[in-house]
Amino acid sequence: MSIDTTPVKCTRCRHACTRGEWLDVPSKRKFFIGCTEKACPRCGCRCYYDCTPQVAWCWSSGLIEVGDALPSDKPDGSGAIEIASGPMYALQGHLSAVARHGKGASAGKLLVPGVPEAEDQGAKIEALAAWLAWCGKRKNRSGVVFGKERRDAAR
Repeated sequence: MSIDTTPVKCTRCRHACTRGEWLDVPSKRKFFIGCTEKACPRCGCRCYYDCTPQVAWCWSSGLIEVGDALPSDKPDGSGAIEIASGPMYALQGHLSAVARHGKGASAGKLLVPGVPEAEDQGAKIEALAAWLAWCGKRKNRSGVVFGKERRDAAR
């Protein structure tokens, strides 16, 4: 049996460790008699945030997607632009708060504001840069990092 190395954070005490380090304790739920649940080794809480690192990227259409890794570029050199990264529990929610929500054919999808309406590639890049600068100014305690902050941290 392998040890679960998924990074997690307790919702109560914020203890960060791997899911494999959590304790197996008897379930207190009525229908799970004889079963065990994972519990925080520090406080005994049974709820956690999944801190698996994820990446968000956008396409030239302005569509934002989230996944475990940035998709590879196409042979013609076109591809996705990485816009943010952060833990799984926070990235999608943070993007949902700052991105534009699609309507009509793109209902349920997130879009970079200003990019779908831009007439040429230069205007799309300017809209993306302005949006990333605005996102970088917002307070963020969850570990989500946007464009310019990522380049500054790499230096």
